[in-house]
Amino acid sequence: MQVASEQMTKSKGQMAGGDLQTCNLQLVTCPLCGAEKAEPYAEAPDRFFPKSGELYSLRRCVQCNMVYLNPRPREADSGRFYEHAEYLPFASLQRNRSLINQIYELLRRVNLHWKRRMIIDFWQRKRDDREVASGKYASDSPLDLQSANLQTCRLLDIGCGTGEFLATMKAAGWQVEGLERDERAAAWAREHHQIAISAGSVEQLSASTQQYDVITLWHVLEHLYDPGQALEIIARRLRENGVLLIAVPNIAGIDARIYKSNWVALDAPRHVNHFSLDTLARLGSKHGLTLRWWRQLPLDAFFNALMSEKLAAQRRRGRWVLWPLCLVRAPLVALASLIGGSHTPFSYAAYGASLVCFLEKSHVTQTARLSKHK
Repeated sequence: MQVASEQMTKSKGQMAGGDLQTCNLQLVTCPLCGAEKAEPYAEAPDRFFPKSGELYSLRRCVQCNMVYLNPRPREADSGRFYEHAEYLPFASLQRNRSLINQIYELLRRVNLHWKRRMIIDFWQRKRDDREVASGKYASDSPLDLQSANLQTCRLLDIGCGTGEFLATMKAAGWQVEGLERDERAAAWAREHHQIAISAGSVEQLSASTQQYDVITLWHVLEHLYDPGQALEIIARRLRENGVLLIAVPNIAGIDARIYKSNWVALDAPRHVNHFSLDTLARLGSKHGLTLRWWRQLPLDAFFNALMSEKLAAQRRRGRWVLWPLCLVRAPLVALASLIGGSHTPFSYAAYGASLVCFLEKSHVTQTARLSKHK
């Protein structure tokens, strides 16, 4: 992906500090295929300032259907858009938490159980597949759930925030490390969870030689300005047959189609990439990572629907009389999303609110890719 050109400086509403901020927007090409031609997809507000009247443009590539923010803020300016008290991934840093913060904290605790459970289920599937292929199971595998040496499993969480997921996996016996762009969040996690967490970006992994069994990106890839380069670096840090777990909002989901520009997971301008199962699988394949399994985070459906209704109500400018009807619609949309993203005898389509994808590093694929570049 390349920057196509610079665009004019754009005013950016009142930020947390109360000063009027500005940022330079730049035009870019498609982050998946590099094509320049794209069609309009939506005009979305910054959900923290829904009444400012300022909208960000999302485009859909006519060649590969990737949806992305274009134009977008310069990466050097992007940090300011996270400096808001209602930015929920950093809710643990807030001393006086709002009701939304408290609801998010409760949902996050439940989601942590789901995340841990999904990883265990995936390892079970890997073991079952090996048993079918070989007629027996290699119990000395470092990913063997029955092994007494579970502590040999190394996990790196990129964009780990305040470290709650890492603390959950550490309690389950994994060796865990984290990487977080925000120094405040990283410091808080180190102090409260006693976990090795570095402050920095994915690019700094290029200088590392450490190998991991699992690397996780929980709602991170949609924030990265060059997702292809990130996956290239991450793939080199995975052990042979190691797994990259990527969770992203699903741009092809039922809730995204219903709420359109009010879909909270558009989260402009913080989310610069928007993936479907197809575009995410193709991005992984370009970097030696094969999609093996996918699921959804059920609570994302309810959280997204409720927050999308709130955003829509705020943009209606005073028409809060419709709010009770919105509260009725939200659980119906969430239920439809859950069904649309579930693996059932009647449905195997990826139309849920979120995608949790397990991509495996293949030695054969990596060797073929390296040969092409020689």
